[in-house]
This record gives sequence, C-alpha cells and structure tokens, in this order.
Amino acid sequence: MNRKHLFKKLNELCLNLEDKYSINCGGCCYVAACIAEQLEIYNIPFTIIHYDECSCHYAIKVSDRYINRSDYKKKEITEELEESSWYLFDEYYTNIGYWNNTYNRKYNSTVKRKIKSTFKKCENSRT
Repeated sequence: MNRKHLFKKLNELCLNLEDKYSINCGGCCYVAACIAEQLEIYNIPFTIIHYDECSCHYAIKVSDRYINRSDYKKKEITEELEESSWYLFDEYYTNIGYWNNTYNRKYNSTVKRKIKSTFKKCENSRT
C-alpha cells in the first residue's frame, strides 16, 4: 500500500463527504474515528489532532500528513493525542448532544463504508 496515495485519496474523500454530508459540522470526530480504526487494522501509527479554536475539530495525523484537516491551521492545535479509535468513538457518542447538528448521523454507515472502501482500494492498487 502506497501511503502517500492513500492519504491523498482519504483527503479527497473527506472533501467529497464534506460537500455531500457536511461531515465537518458535527461528524469530524466520527470520521476521525473511522479513519483511525482502519489505520489500526493496517498497523499505521497515527496521532489524533484536536483543534479547539473557536470550534472543535478532530483530524488525524500520520507522520507529517494531515487527514481531514479542513481549514484548520497547525497553530490552532490544542492537543495531540496518542490514543486509539475507541477513544474517538467514545468521544463522539458520549458528547453527541454537543456536536454541531448540521451533520446528520444517518450518514454514519455510509461514511464508514466509504472510508473502509478507500483503504481497500488503496491496498489493492499498485500505485
């Protein structure tokens, strides 16, 4: 699996999911959890990035690459957490009433399936 290609495809997917489902308005924690879960399956180390400047946002960092950073800048990072996907899933479901409700949770299964599919496609590609 070419990681550079995978990260590019994941960021393209996140942009598409943002356009379709507004994932960064209440679903970024769930998206980060799904990506983290797949990274764990593929034994790719990562860090959870928690931005807390004006609003809350979660992203994933692998080495020097950010996945679903959106428009948040590095200087706005408040925490780098070396946790796991279970931490993010717990954070998402525990604080569900606090997230921006623009994102509709009915898309969770679609979002998760698309993320898993992106990993699978990159696993099977030779680029």
